[in-house]
Amino acid sequence: MVRNLVAQVPAEERARVEAASGRLAAFLAILLEKNTEMNLVSARSADPGVLAEEHLFDALLGLPLLPRPGGRAARLLDLGSGGGFPAIPLLVVRSDLEGTLVESSRKKSAYLAEAIERLALTAQVLNARFPGSFPMADTLRYDVLTTRAVGSAGKLVRAARPLLSPGGRALLWTSEPLAAEAKQASRAGRASFHRAPGAERRGILLLECFT
Repeated sequence: MVRNLVAQVPAEERARVEAASGRLAAFLAILLEKNTEMNLVSARSADPGVLAEEHLFDALLGLPLLPRPGGRAARLLDLGSGGGFPAIPLLVVRSDLEGTLVESSRKKSAYLAEAIERLALTAQVLNARFPGSFPMADTLRYDVLTTRAVGSAGKLVRAARPLLSPGGRALLWTSEPLAAEAKQASRAGRASFHRAPGAERRGILLLECFT
């Protein structure tokens, strides 16, 4: 199921995804196990094929847009982590990333923490609502912010700007009709929309150069 996606991901990321395919499959198994206890994905998405071909594949499309591996671990901040997309697949494939996953639901936060532990990822979970109860005075600075299907995503990015390192970027899993609004709300100086293969509107909005 996961291995079938390897040929579909961007060419420069295929070797990484193939090497991580076992752990990606393990993540999907954890999600489906916990989905019987809480609503992590819809009934349709709980079909293993749909989960892999839509949710997992969409998350992996963000790989080429992440900061390239460098001399230190890059820090990722994921807002509204929910079922773990896109953050957990990205952290599985890019083991050089350090993640902070922010989720307002206590039950979902506990699920995310368990998944991170079982997959041995370098990440932490904050049970908080952003920006209201998030520790904005945190001295950590993040190289990339991710968020998927979150309302007012552009405003969230703007609120998170003090947490981004110089040259930091934001990746928003959204639809093209909402991209212009999100770009304006974020006050990013540069934006580009990367449409998902085969999708009419769905894709990833890359925001950079914040003022």
